[in-house]
Amino acid sequence: MTGKRSRGFALPLNPRMLLEAIGLVDEQSTSRCQIEVFTDTSITPEFLAYAKEAFNPQTETLTVTATPYFDDIPSINERANLLVVLADDAPATGRVLIQALKKQVPAVVLTLDPVRLQQIARDHYNEIDAPSIVTVKEGLSEQKRFARLFASLGDWIVRELPDDQLTLARAYEFVRRPFVSNAIQATALQNAAIAAVFFLPGADMPLLTLNQAKLFLKIAAAYGAAIDSQRFGELGALLLGGFGFRALARRLVTGVVPVLGWAIRGGVGYTGTVAVGKIAQEYFEKGGDLKLIAERFKPKGEAEAEAGTGAEAAV
Repeated sequence: MTGKRSRGFALPLNPRMLLEAIGLVDEQSTSRCQIEVFTDTSITPEFLAYAKEAFNPQTETLTVTATPYFDDIPSINERANLLVVLADDAPATGRVLIQALKKQVPAVVLTLDPVRLQQIARDHYNEIDAPSIVTVKEGLSEQKRFARLFASLGDWIVRELPDDQLTLARAYEFVRRPFVSNAIQATALQNAAIAAVFFLPGADMPLLTLNQAKLFLKIAAAYGAAIDSQRFGELGALLLGGFGFRALARRLVTGVVPVLGWAIRGGVGYTGTVAVGKIAQEYFEKGGDLKLIAERFKPKGEAEAEAGTGAEAAV
């Protein structure tokens, strides 16, 4: 008798939906974007120098223009995706924000002295909304304050510009980290909800897997990787490693604590997705070594044993 040939293990992932996700992420990450930077001529040379370096884009799809101002308002391009105002003592800052609002251009003010900024705006019969101001506390060195300021700008962009955040994450490191963190958190919460409501074993896998695939693609795009079929091998390795979390969830649900199954499924759906996202982030940060994915998903005892063997060999 001839036995049936094993088909191996297949990911529960719809190829058509995966290709659609690839196309969407590629479109979002490569769409053209324009930033206008208005620089108050009274800001310090150190602040200006740091900003010039920080706003140097790492992609060709992003255009950045810089315009100085003080008493007069420069012309605002209505097609700009974002206006960033580097402000200090300029009396025109409040009017710049008003003009940006009228032209429906998202605008944000970066300043090291928000109290003085607001006072100057009031003295000239303007008011700057607090959500439009990005600043940092004192007590740090100058370079650390600049770094924190732009990190806060990255948080603002991820929060306020959902349509352009992936393009900007691809172009700027200060946007990339908050973008990836936000994507991991949002996907993990979504997968937690999906895992909690499905009561048939394995029924949640296609949705969980698709969401994790989309998360991987977004992280890849944010780190400048090409979004095409070359990512399939990496994606497969990452998602296969993540299946251990779902197997654990099913064992707990059907065996140890069936009454709390919904909570456990949701918790493991959340933590499993966070693990997949964190490993994908580390993978692209470290240059794309597939061994890293395998090592991160190894059981703790196996990993420690290999580490011990390596140490003994070194001795």
